[in-house]
Amino acid sequence: MTDPRESPSAMTSEPAGGFARGVQVAYRVALLVFLLMGAVQIYLAGLGAFSKNEHPGFGPHRGLGFAMAGVALVIVVLALLSRSGGRAVGVSVVILLLAGLGQSAFAALGENNAYMGGLHAFDGLVILGLAGFLLGTAVRGSVPGGGSGRP
Repeated sequence: MTDPRESPSAMTSEPAGGFARGVQVAYRVALLVFLLMGAVQIYLAGLGAFSKNEHPGFGPHRGLGFAMAGVALVIVVLALLSRSGGRAVGVSVVILLLAGLGQSAFAALGENNAYMGGLHAFDGLVILGLAGFLLGTAVRGSVPGGGSGRP
């Protein structure tokens, strides 16, 4: 009988396991970075709203919003690569659509309609809530016994 650790399939499964763990860590880090970017977004929106003259917060707010859409795309790719499940991939795609399209649409419509501008802010909170949900799910899933949801 041969030792299974010496078989070629056992040797090739270790790097794949290491890759999978690395992708899962990258997925969680990307979600954390996205949430931190969201906190900065809220600050920049407030800065722009309460500035008296030039609204210094809105330019950086807009630029960071576009960067967040890029990070949302990375999150979708990492959710797929990490095999996080259909729900995680679906929620990631929703975040991408809301961050990439919804935010821009609501901001543009908000120029002439305050209710649409209000939806821009609400959409941002929904995006951050969904990202927080994904991060919590990913962290619970990485803790042994943490994925069951039962004590």
